[in-house]
Amino acid sequence: MITSESNESYHANPAIGSTSVKAAALNSVAHWHGAEFKSSPAMDLGSAVHANYLEPEKFLVKRGPESRRGKAWQDVYEGRATDEVVLPVGEYHKAEAMAVALHDNPHMAELRTQEGWQIEQSIYVDCPETGLKLKCKADAYNSNLRCVMDVKTCQTANPAAWQSQYGPFYKFGYHIQCAFYMRVLALQGIDINKFYIFAVESTAPHATQCFDISSDTLKHGEAVMMDTLHRIKEAQESGEYLTGWPDWAVL
Repeated sequence: MITSESNESYHANPAIGSTSVKAAALNSVAHWHGAEFKSSPAMDLGSAVHANYLEPEKFLVKRGPESRRGKAWQDVYEGRATDEVVLPVGEYHKAEAMAVALHDNPHMAELRTQEGWQIEQSIYVDCPETGLKLKCKADAYNSNLRCVMDVKTCQTANPAAWQSQYGPFYKFGYHIQCAFYMRVLALQGIDINKFYIFAVESTAPHATQCFDISSDTLKHGEAVMMDTLHRIKEAQESGEYLTGWPDWAVL
């Protein structure tokens, strides 16, 4: 099923999403099962950049007071509409500058201006191997170009850092997310063979970098993802959500 819905509605759906799979894969099913979703300034900034770059016509980013303190902030924040992001003045302008940096990258612009993009569509499928209900909300996919595009805000977009096993790509489980999105899209019958990440740095000069995720990387992410889905299914069936850690560890 493909549907347009608010982020609130999407996150409220109990189907397994990429965030859950990453939490279980990078930590354990115990961490996934016991996790509590909490927004943060960094997450709000990322949401604002996504909105400014992908859906500028919706004007989802609102400028708040100078800081997140006091009644003025509370009034604006609590009065925001569904999917609106409120930022303090400095972060509001930073989000604008980061979106401009993405637009100014000629390679991103060439791809982004092609026709056929589906933005922020929620997709729900059943996994035939595990029986789990899965969901994803890709930033954008294009059936004509057979690709997915994901925007990432980051401290560094340096390819050398991202290619390192200790860099943000593997540290935050993006290889798992990429494979998960492509799996869900395939189960929905959407033929995709490429995954692109557009990265933009959160500090000036807001350098940008395009990443083309290789087939080998996607295969590795898929192996980790499927193993994790099976462990989630086993935990649900047994009712035991364990860390998998030894009783004692030697330091």
